Amino acid sequence: MPVVVRPDPAPPMSVQIATRVFGSELLVALIRHYRANPGLQKEAAAALGVPVQAVSTNTRILVEAGVVVGDPAPRGGRPGRWIVNEDRTLELARELITYTLDNTANLDAPEIGSKETS
Repeated sequence: MPVVVRPDPAPPMSVQIATRVFGSELLVALIRHYRANPGLQKEAAAALGVPVQAVSTNTRILVEAGVVVGDPAPRGGRPGRWIVNEDRTLELARELITYTLDNTANLDAPEIGSKETS
């Protein structure tokens, strides 16, 4: 089993969550897919050419982080489709950028969080 190496002191929890959410190509691809095509996990798997189990595991990570939500919200059953919570996604991206650049990032710059760049 691989050993997880963490810095001391650990980054804030929001940064830890952001690095997990944006830390793999598949997670980022799922965010992009669900934003453009809200839908089922099997549809995402087919569109991205990856196994449904990988989509299921990674969608769960995004749901736990609040980046992807079920629409309508689950009520004891499976949601009809998955959609991106853009506010939460931008919040985590900003936290990561601010922490990484040591509070020197211009988060009001139009290219950060602009729908025109997506």
